[in-house]
Amino acid sequence: MKTALFAAIGLGLAAAAGLPAVSDTPPPPPTEPVYVARKPSCDDLKLSVYFSAHESMLSSYSIRALNAASDNLSGCAVTRIDVSVVSEETGSDAELAVLSEARAASVLEALASNGISAPRVQTSYEPVTIAASAKSGLVDPMARRADVKLKVKPVYGL
Repeated sequence: MKTALFAAIGLGLAAAAGLPAVSDTPPPPPTEPVYVARKPSCDDLKLSVYFSAHESMLSSYSIRALNAASDNLSGCAVTRIDVSVVSEETGSDAELAVLSEARAASVLEALASNGISAPRVQTSYEPVTIAASAKSGLVDPMARRADVKLKVKPVYGL
């Protein structure tokens, strides 16, 4: 009987020891928002900016796309910017060259206004003749674009 009593007392003490004490309760959740720093993913970025016919002004969609690209590059250093302008419009080669330069300038200006610049910037112009675009199946708006390639690397020490 004494053995059974000692066993019961031992089990009772073990059960009591397993219960959490009042001081073991978790603290309440914080009432203020907590800032969690995100690690930037500094991957190279490619995007295309489309233009209306015979225009070099950026559309609202293009501006939003460039703003989103600059937001994605926060915490990264841009080392190189390549802008390749494809133009398919009727006109002389000189007119197309001026239009392509204006399109590249408007893209670079929009990037600079978002704080994106690079030590190396390269622009190129790719004329597309109407006969060649008919063979390749390009639709007119797709042949009025600036292809932007951004080479980036992480910024250390932030």
